[in-house]
Amino acid sequence: MDNARFLDLLDRLCRRPAMFTNAHTVESVSVFLTGYFIGVADGAPEGLEAAGYGGWMRWVEVRYGVFHPAWSWARILLHHHDDDRAVLDVLPSLFREFLADRDAYGDAGIEARHQERFRGRASAPGRTHTVDPG
Repeated sequence: MDNARFLDLLDRLCRRPAMFTNAHTVESVSVFLTGYFIGVADGAPEGLEAAGYGGWMRWVEVRYGVFHPAWSWARILLHHHDDDRAVLDVLPSLFREFLADRDAYGDAGIEARHQERFRGRASAPGRTHTVDPG
């Protein structure tokens, strides 16, 4: 996957999400990105890792200190950035940071950082303004 083309798309998606998703929410952007990466991975023998999505969830969990099955990356970002607009404003820079870390450490390095941070134990905020998934 061409990171520059993807990052350009992500910038446009986050600036005007309703043009792509018909909504102004992080959840709609999350669904769009999942579909995008599945489509790219379908044409790549290496799967999601080749599409640029491998390690993203683990990276977000380590970056924000949340590791729990009820917490998607979108929910983690909403918890820490308060609302959809704030998350959409920061998401492109976070993805750039993730891609730089992935280039430097690889998927295995991101996974190792995750194991070191959580050691298999769940960690989630005791209180949040976010809603548990349905």
